[in-house]
Amino acid sequence: MTEHGPQSALQTNASGRMTLDEAILRLRADPTWADLVQDAYLGRNVAGSAERFLRSAEWTEVRRLLGTRLDEAVVADIGAGAGIASYALQRSGASRVFAVEPDASDEVGRGAIQRLCEETLAPIEILAGWGEALPLLDASVDVAYSRQVLHHAADLECFLSEVGRILRPGGVLLACREHVVDDDTQKQAFLDAHPVHQLAGGENAFSLQRYLGAIAAGGLTLRVLLGPWDSVINAFPQVRSVDELMDYPARRLEERFGSLGRRASRLPGVTALAWRRIRRPRPGRMYSFLCTR
Repeated sequence: MTEHGPQSALQTNASGRMTLDEAILRLRADPTWADLVQDAYLGRNVAGSAERFLRSAEWTEVRRLLGTRLDEAVVADIGAGAGIASYALQRSGASRVFAVEPDASDEVGRGAIQRLCEETLAPIEILAGWGEALPLLDASVDVAYSRQVLHHAADLECFLSEVGRILRPGGVLLACREHVVDDDTQKQAFLDAHPVHQLAGGENAFSLQRYLGAIAAGGLTLRVLLGPWDSVINAFPQVRSVDELMDYPARRLEERFGSLGRRASRLPGVTALAWRRIRRPRPGRMYSFLCTR
């Protein structure tokens, strides 16, 4: 998230765009975007959003990837937003959770996390800070987690070096749902189609090579690379469970060709062809990275 300073949610910034708060309020007020607000956990009821995220198939997969690393762990949720992941981390066995967020906002920043803590009594420690200058001591964290954050970095290499600095030896970073583009043309197409960016700006994406290079430069070792359709983590909201992910090619064929498409999906090679089309590199597609220190 980005820091808005003293501007109110009903002001625009110097560029003439809305503030992020204003954009979120606009989306909430327009029924056209109800599904987006729900799926992006952007509703005013942050406690309800946090509970939905905790029960989601995405979080189940996060728990599977992290395994026992969360047990009694000290965790930094970097770019915590409204705190939904901080809440899930605390409820999933972490002994101490730092929610690091630069935005003071009551809608999508530290104010929202504070409301979440008050409503749920979750003992989350809220810190103001950017990924490029994390307010945590060297080697003080067992798990660093970020969701849809790295692609917002002003300095990606510095951000990941900071993550490497705060992680203890053997510690782990899980960075989820990071936007990837192949070139400037794809990046512009992604930005042009992004509803929040059109209102408030601030969206971004990097090439896969840029992410991988920054991970290595930060002293981290990539252990698991998940592409757009390798996990429900990246494929949400197109799919909402592992079963839906497995069935997705058949569903797409059925949507296009009716029951004939569903039957055709059972033929040898048809599902592979459908996956090939689904996996075409789309602008802003999502990747996730599991790394160790």
